[in-house]
Amino acid sequence: MRQNWKRANVTKTVKFTALLLVMSTLAVVPGILAAQEAQPKYGGALRLVGELGAMGFDAIKARSSYGAGRAIGSLVMERLFNRGKDDTLIPVLGLSIESSEDGKTWTVKLRQGVKFHDRTPFNADAVVKHWQRLLNPKNRYRQRIYFRPIAAVEKAGEYEVRFLLKHAWIPFISVLTDPSGFTAPIPSPKAVAEDVHNRAPVGTGPFIFKEWKSGDRITVTKNPDYWQKGKPYLDEISYSAIPDHQSRYAALVSGQADMMVTDRQVHVKKLTANPDFTKYVINFRGAIVLVMNCSKPPLDDVRVRRAIAHAWDQKKYIKASLKDIAPSAEHWFGDALNCAETGYLGHDLKKAESLIAEYGKPVELEYVHSATSRGRETAVILQQMMKKIGVKINPVPSDFPGIIKKMFSKKFDMSSWSIRGFYDMGPVTMAQLNSKSPWNVSRYANEEVDRLLVKQRMSTDPEVRADAMCMIARKVNADTPFLYLFGRRYYMFAKNNIKNITPPVLGEEGTLLADIWIDKDQ
Repeated sequence: MRQNWKRANVTKTVKFTALLLVMSTLAVVPGILAAQEAQPKYGGALRLVGELGAMGFDAIKARSSYGAGRAIGSLVMERLFNRGKDDTLIPVLGLSIESSEDGKTWTVKLRQGVKFHDRTPFNADAVVKHWQRLLNPKNRYRQRIYFRPIAAVEKAGEYEVRFLLKHAWIPFISVLTDPSGFTAPIPSPKAVAEDVHNRAPVGTGPFIFKEWKSGDRITVTKNPDYWQKGKPYLDEISYSAIPDHQSRYAALVSGQADMMVTDRQVHVKKLTANPDFTKYVINFRGAIVLVMNCSKPPLDDVRVRRAIAHAWDQKKYIKASLKDIAPSAEHWFGDALNCAETGYLGHDLKKAESLIAEYGKPVELEYVHSATSRGRETAVILQQMMKKIGVKINPVPSDFPGIIKKMFSKKFDMSSWSIRGFYDMGPVTMAQLNSKSPWNVSRYANEEVDRLLVKQRMSTDPEVRADAMCMIARKVNADTPFLYLFGRRYYMFAKNNIKNITPPVLGEEGTLLADIWIDKDQ
């Protein structure tokens, strides 16, 4: 059975393998990701609206970086490197990175003369303190599963650090440049030590935290002493969380907001036709799924989970809820991997009914969903589909923090969930599916999958990794710890006078906001 990596990903993986196996210096390409449309103008405030607010900014204390946490955090804090197209690295707080011959030691030279917003200096101590805190098992950092091969980070000079790996590991650069969470950004060690960073983040970025009004908005202002001279262009950026899709749309078209991301078909259609806005299509890896708690009856019986999977009609759901503006999914790899066979359990009511009959007991489940129109809509569709096989679904609306609490405390039957996109999907796959991972919210456990997860993590052979990942997908689909709601595609709309918007590189989470400027004459 043959599995094929797409050409771009073959190139990417081979590059990293070469780095791991021979002594080399990873090329760092200066410059920005996209050419500016015209001479940028200074001043003005950008107003963003999104579905989710922030849950904090501290890597360990924040329960999630979704929503405002990700958007605002990326403006305040910076990583060692950003990621460009074709796997180039763009220097930020790091200037260069070099691998040892065996791929187990990586040396990063740091930028000098940079200060955090609280005036403390950025240096090797700041980087080492951040990473040692994340690596310390006593701190119970949930995302540590993403970088378990990193054994230690040590100071090699005032502006030089070394990352020591347990073994050569292809995804290392992906972790170091990850824009989606709080692992890669470097916070002020002073703010962390004083325990203020979670509510009032401090970094080296182009914007300084101003205020966080819970339930309302988060605002950051221009950093007048930013190390990258001439930037940023805007005076202020604010993010308002509006959970209701219609209210969020109304805020945009009424002029209360300048930019928003949506996957609501009616709004995509209206805004596409509206000459006042520009559309940007954003494709992510990962998938939106409906997680089942495999540790709790009756979902601890694979027959019940398979019955639900066969009763679920993903294409019908996408047509009804998203009007076909999102792709379907049979795995969570997106474009990173093309498996010849996925083992996806398609819609088949006869098989579903037979499995429920074989189980022989009534099935009644609680579905925890977001208290949004999308959440309620999904609950209704799920109810209707499961009713056909005699499974009763009881919807329970909740805010996002409530959903997170239920899922990590195992107090749920079913809930919607997002498998995040990543430059390299290996760490995500390990985090979501390893039986001992804190991020395995489904409590799925399969010894063979655990072995395959270790195999793909240890291997520096791209073909071996591809085979292992596709095999994982087939086994997981057969055991059905989750249903696929849809593949991840979103639409960003901005007023026409918002310039220099750069959609993210495929695989990453988030949009680059720091270089945006406003054409006040348009």
